[in-house]
Amino acid sequence: MRTLLSLSVAVLAGLLMTRVAKPLKLPSVTAYLVAGVLIGPYCLGLLGIEGLGFPTQEAVDSLSLISEVALGFIAFSIGNEFRMSSLKHTGKQAAVIGVLQALTATLLVDIALIAIATLSDALSVAQAITLGAIATATAPAATLMVVRQYKAKGPLVDLLL
Repeated sequence: MRTLLSLSVAVLAGLLMTRVAKPLKLPSVTAYLVAGVLIGPYCLGLLGIEGLGFPTQEAVDSLSLISEVALGFIAFSIGNEFRMSSLKHTGKQAAVIGVLQALTATLLVDIALIAIATLSDALSVAQAITLGAIATATAPAATLMVVRQYKAKGPLVDLLL
């Protein structure tokens, strides 16, 4: 019963946040992310009120099956977009852009975090470099949601997907 209540709160929070984001002309995925932060264990969950949010990380982890199924559907949707002809057409460009994007993200995050590490003792240089490497990982779910929401079409969207 508690899992169903938590799931209901998550869906309701996401729905309400999309109503707030729409007049601001923000993508729905941004609203979902903000709703997740708000009802998570580090914001409303800290209040410890039953049914208001997720009070612990274990409560969030209990819904991992739902997250995995949702990611499976997203991966299926992305795979459904691919056509062998378009993959042959954009393959070289996509590889070059992917490598450049990963290297640029790593370089910029490394520079910023190493500067923070040298100016303060908030983190070590090794931690800064590790976080720079993590910065290259991008999740396709947000990209796909924005493309679908705005019904974007064109060569850049094809290359991005």
